[in-house]
Amino acid sequence: MPLNPKRTQRVVMYLNEKEYVDLLKSAARFDKRPGDFARFGLLRDMYGMLGMDATLHNENHCAFEAHDE
Repeated sequence: MPLNPKRTQRVVMYLNEKEYVDLLKSAARFDKRPGDFARFGLLRDMYGMLGMDATLHNENHCAFEAHDE
């Protein structure tokens, strides 16, 4: 899968409170922002682990990095 770093499309998703809290906990466990964690899960579901670009496995966008920029 060719990696296109420019992400221009937005997807809005509505979660109930428990799903949102669980998303935050799961993202924190993998040291990812919630949106990046959800994107990773979506890509894994669409392409499988073997079809994903190796750089997606190594993206380490910490929630704290957004504040450092």
